[in-house]
Amino acid sequence: MNVFVVPASPKTGQATIRSLLDHPSQPHVTGVYRDLGRVPAKIKDHPRFRAIKGDVADVSSLKFAGADAIVSITPPQYSESKPITRAREMAANVKFAISRVGCSVKRLVYVSSIGAHLEHGTGEIRTNYEAEQALIGAAPEVVFVRCAYFMENWALRNTHDTLLKFITKVSVKDVGRTCAREALATSSPMRHNPYIFNLYGPKSYSTKDVHRAVEDLTFKYNKVKVTLVEDEQLEDFFAQSYRPPTAELFVEMTRSLLPGGIVAGNMREGYLLQRGSETLREVIGDILKE
Repeated sequence: MNVFVVPASPKTGQATIRSLLDHPSQPHVTGVYRDLGRVPAKIKDHPRFRAIKGDVADVSSLKFAGADAIVSITPPQYSESKPITRAREMAANVKFAISRVGCSVKRLVYVSSIGAHLEHGTGEIRTNYEAEQALIGAAPEVVFVRCAYFMENWALRNTHDTLLKFITKVSVKDVGRTCAREALATSSPMRHNPYIFNLYGPKSYSTKDVHRAVEDLTFKYNKVKVTLVEDEQLEDFFAQSYRPPTAELFVEMTRSLLPGGIVAGNMREGYLLQRGSETLREVIGDILKE
């Protein structure tokens, strides 16, 4: 079996490739890279892995001949002036590229987000909504893995204590394992098509849990600082890292995830739930090793 991961450079793509290469069924894996210089040294010489050049923004560059299943990801759109429109275009490119290879591709697995069933009011999550809409019917079997907030994002920032306390998180490793498993289940029965489920970690964690884990793993007791960003400070906070319109999209996404927000109020309704196994301490331990 040959599974393509497109694009392969995002962390979720890398985790999916590693899980596929470690799988006992020994599938062949093809990573699609806009820049072949970004192929990780650890996998580029693996006997069951190959890297090919391709860009989801350029449909003519996408060559899926020989693929049995495809794992697709919307790459970050931080520098785009119209990120939501661009996300739909990229997904449409993947769908068209699949159509060009006839019946070869039997299953498409898309890495999505909780809240992707909502058309408005979710900020950056709307990129996943648009991509899902474009990818329906892209292959005989379509799977949408709607992931919770990534634990690894804590390596960069804690945006709001309430957000972290009440929103379930998931690790990138668990996302990779899940996408690999779903891709390798090609031709097995699905309850629905598209088959949609939410993916969470083993449990919920608060900012205090993060604080305690970092202190325990670094032995820097009473030296790790956690700063709370209030709701009215979100615009200024995200403006420090992103340009418009990305900053505004992250503000809206954050508010949608808070208790009382549109995603928080809907994310458990009507969808199947799967849980990963990677714990917070394991994730933070890996981050500290990097």
